[in-house]
Amino acid sequence: MNHTYETNHLYLKVLSHNEAHMVLDFYKRNYKEFALYEPLKAEDATNLNYHSVMLNYELQYFKKNQLLRLYLFEKTNPFQIVGTVSFRNINHSIYKCATLGYKMDKDFRRKGYMEEAISKGMEIMDKELSLRRVEAIVMPKNEPSIHLLEKLDFQREGLIRDKVLLNGCWEDHYLYSHIFQHN
Repeated sequence: MNHTYETNHLYLKVLSHNEAHMVLDFYKRNYKEFALYEPLKAEDATNLNYHSVMLNYELQYFKKNQLLRLYLFEKTNPFQIVGTVSFRNINHSIYKCATLGYKMDKDFRRKGYMEEAISKGMEIMDKELSLRRVEAIVMPKNEPSIHLLEKLDFQREGLIRDKVLLNGCWEDHYLYSHIFQHN
């Protein structure tokens, strides 16, 4: 896998700990929105060292082809993160699968960027890693995310009850999957 990819409107990059300040800025701008859908503590979201450590962790697993987190930058502004797409739990054994995650800056939604970025990420999972399956979970009330997954040919497989503890409540999630159609 490469460290940098390009789409029509975006640069998609694997970052190092030296770029933690950009990740910190991204989370500071969007913490309230992200907290609705992920269990992230405020003290972590606003801590430069936390993001530096996480980028080191991600880079180590990237080198093992077990994780790919791409930070999204508009081509017109390559110094401000506008989103992120991740493929984690990449399994090359008999499962040949990964788990998709993504988040978009509140000021850059509804521009088609996430669809563009996930499409590129799916191409990488298919062509470069030869995976068979990518899974994603989404809260039933997250209609924009459900619409995006379905637009990208993910199929709903069912409901996972009490999947994630968010803000003190166990939340159900739908399980979606995309199966690559190669031999």
